[in-house]
Amino acid sequence: MPEIELKLLLEKQQVPTTLARIEQLPPAIRKMRGTRHLRSFYFDTPDGVLRNNGITLRLRCTGTQWVQTVKLNGSIKGGLSRVTEIEGVVPDGVVSVDAIDNRKVRDHIIKLIENMQLQTVAETSIRRTQVDLHLEDGTRAEIALDSGAVKAAGRSAPLHELEIELIDGQPAGLYRSARMILPDGALRFSRYSKAARSVLLAENGYIEPPASPRKALRVPITRKSGVGEAAQDILQECLAQISANIEAVRRSEDVEGPHQLRIGLRRLRSALSLFDRVIGRPIADQFANEARWLGHEIGRLRDLDVVLNDIARPFYADIHQEPGANLVLSTLERHTRDVRADLRHTLSAERVNVFLLDLSELIQTGLHAPSKPDRKFKDLADEKLSKRWNHLLARAEGIERFTTDQKHGLRKALKKLRYAIEFLGPLYTPPSVKRISSRLKTLQTMFGSLNDAAVTELVLSKPPLSSINDPSAQRAIGRLWGACETRSVYDWPATIEDWKLLHESSPFWKHIEP
Repeated sequence: MPEIELKLLLEKQQVPTTLARIEQLPPAIRKMRGTRHLRSFYFDTPDGVLRNNGITLRLRCTGTQWVQTVKLNGSIKGGLSRVTEIEGVVPDGVVSVDAIDNRKVRDHIIKLIENMQLQTVAETSIRRTQVDLHLEDGTRAEIALDSGAVKAAGRSAPLHELEIELIDGQPAGLYRSARMILPDGALRFSRYSKAARSVLLAENGYIEPPASPRKALRVPITRKSGVGEAAQDILQECLAQISANIEAVRRSEDVEGPHQLRIGLRRLRSALSLFDRVIGRPIADQFANEARWLGHEIGRLRDLDVVLNDIARPFYADIHQEPGANLVLSTLERHTRDVRADLRHTLSAERVNVFLLDLSELIQTGLHAPSKPDRKFKDLADEKLSKRWNHLLARAEGIERFTTDQKHGLRKALKKLRYAIEFLGPLYTPPSVKRISSRLKTLQTMFGSLNDAAVTELVLSKPPLSSINDPSAQRAIGRLWGACETRSVYDWPATIEDWKLLHESSPFWKHIEP
């Protein structure tokens, strides 16, 4: 039978607070089932044939009996796990393929393993607190608060996890349940089953990969994709990039983390605009506003990272023994650390948690068919790309006389078109997409350089840099500021020429393609 769960990773210190939130639920909607110890053993062939075919075979001791479980056809996105599960009691506590109560699955596994011996490849030892939840809307769910360890290949790693399994009702009820019991601290979607974590432990020595910056991945949509299906896949990729880079910012000093997080939020806003008919305009606008707010918070750190690492340090390194440079750099470093600390607090607070949970719920349960279900996806893509292109042309009118604000507006329009092309490009022939994409990339690089110079001037003109009471430091700031202004003036004519090349391009979405 299908099993649907919402799975969230917890820190050890979040376990008691989560339990407290559960116990504080109104008695009318929850029934405590107590706490018990579960030992589970996972089996496979020596060469992992079951794992390689997406099958998990588990034997679990529940205290009074042994239960054998086969899981297959599993997926987990945005913390929502869907898997086919076949269970059966095994009286003698010995794993048995013959005991699988589904002939098709049983025969498939027998064929896969042939005459190979099954062996224990991993074990989990979990202390589980279970609670039955029955909401007023009819949702019935089982909450499992797990705290224990995963063991494999002679290694052991702690695991703390919250699982909310749907017993009856709609998946949206899982998200409602989660909001009632979320502890303080950062929300982390679980991306792996316990079996998958045992493989990570055996092969890499951890059950959760270290947090690191994550770039956007290409979403393999086709012309056969439905609009709703494409919207779900693209939005899911945006959520994956955002949530991964939130962790990267929280847990590492890598300057790429804030950069990729801001890109992920911008891509999300672009996707929300592209699929506003599937999402619903008011809901799309609501999520876009939250993404814009969070992007602004991220931008404070990202701008400082750029000024410190890409502008100030290289500049002062090239002009040796600049009096006051060390004071300028140390002030920038201290200010960047303070802003990073503030941002980490923001990323672990309730507003961001709710945003992530709401976005996952929208993607998994909240999309609906467009009002014209017979409309081809490519027709929608043509329309959206044309709209972005026309908006870009309007923004670029009079480019030779642009102010700083107008340059910034054109830069944003370029990004919107580029993200739309990245999302929808697979619907068109690759050579035609590549031509315009490469010109867009070149132009964006130029505008990015101009924006970095403008950001540097802004940072230098505000406290704490402007408040440094040291003449040599102020002279060093003045030299850096002047270099940025010179760079802006020097780069602008070349940027105009790059724009002309893009302007002369033939939009590929306006051609009739096979």
